Amino acid sequence: MHIYGSLASPFVQRVLMAARTKGHEIAVLPPPGGGMQSSEFRAISPMGRVPVLEMDSGEHLCESAAITGYIDDALDGPALLPGNPLARARARELEALAVGEIAVGLRPIMAHIVFRRGDAPEVVAAARATIALGLDALDRLIPAGPGASATLADCALVPVLGLARLIDPVAATWAAVTERGHVANYFARALLHPVARRSIDEMEAAFAAIRARTAG
Repeated sequence: MHIYGSLASPFVQRVLMAARTKGHEIAVLPPPGGGMQSSEFRAISPMGRVPVLEMDSGEHLCESAAITGYIDDALDGPALLPGNPLARARARELEALAVGEIAVGLRPIMAHIVFRRGDAPEVVAAARATIALGLDALDRLIPAGPGASATLADCALVPVLGLARLIDPVAATWAAVTERGHVANYFARALLHPVARRSIDEMEAAFAAIRARTAG
């Protein structure tokens, strides 16, 4: 079993955090065929996105939510969701805000500001508004920090917040987090959590390598 993607991707790190919390390591390989737009990769990823899980059977699974759910069900180790129905729903609630609001808002900022693939100030402004609303909701709901064993919510939250901090020097995205005290405290606690910190450090190193290549 391995995944196709990049260590710089918060969605790849979402999967790696899930696997590592359960006590497993999954190798990360570059997309086949030379990149995400290759016909080989599009054959296994209909949206042309990473990560994609390749199982030992040769079957493929795309979309990080589906992959982390599969990992929780298929691999031994601590459960990634609480047993109590309401607590499980609370974790899903945080997961949805992390991915459906914060990550959705960060995507156009990555495209237009970080990688300069477009110039649409109105799109960036709308993205920042989406992030702000998502962070407001998170600030009301987020726990003090990841527990000893991370949940699926932590696996979504930590890499997405880590990306906001990582791109701050060029995108000015971190102040929105630090202005929300509960969210900022959660991330500070994540920096002390071994599995979460590993994902944050890997993202930073991989992103720095990408920036160095593109700058050259």
